[in-house]
Amino acid sequence: MAGKGKHSPPGGGNVYAKANEVIVKITGDDTNQTFEVVEENCKPGFQSRAHYHIKAYETFYVFEGSAEFQVGEERFHAVKGSCVHIPPGVPHQVTSPSGVRMLMIYSPAGTEGMFAAMHALSHDELMNSELTRELALKYDTVMVEQSKNGRGKGTILG
Repeated sequence: MAGKGKHSPPGGGNVYAKANEVIVKITGDDTNQTFEVVEENCKPGFQSRAHYHIKAYETFYVFEGSAEFQVGEERFHAVKGSCVHIPPGVPHQVTSPSGVRMLMIYSPAGTEGMFAAMHALSHDELMNSELTRELALKYDTVMVEQSKNGRGKGTILG
């Protein structure tokens, strides 16, 4: 049986929007769970929580704006046209003072489950670092950093 192609037009896909807009353009179901393609539009001041993925490789491609990528002990300043690749087990954090629009590829797939689960949380739940740490772990993501008051440093969906 032959596979079927998919077209995801601008703005199309599974949208998870809180402060940032996350759009899953190609899902794990589309690729037999081998990879997924995600667009993320981060507002100025975005900072992810430091984390790593147990099994997934993650690759970022910057379309607009810029971001600082802390990848293990290395720091990369990524601008339009930059590509940053992160293997499993390497802690990383993304910070964008001015905002960034980027494409992310996760392989194997599975991160969409985390985006959907986080999207369903209330603002207070989303700011509960212990709750989000446990939820992220279900989807191959280990949060590295916690703040003193229990709230996450940075956010997952902005």
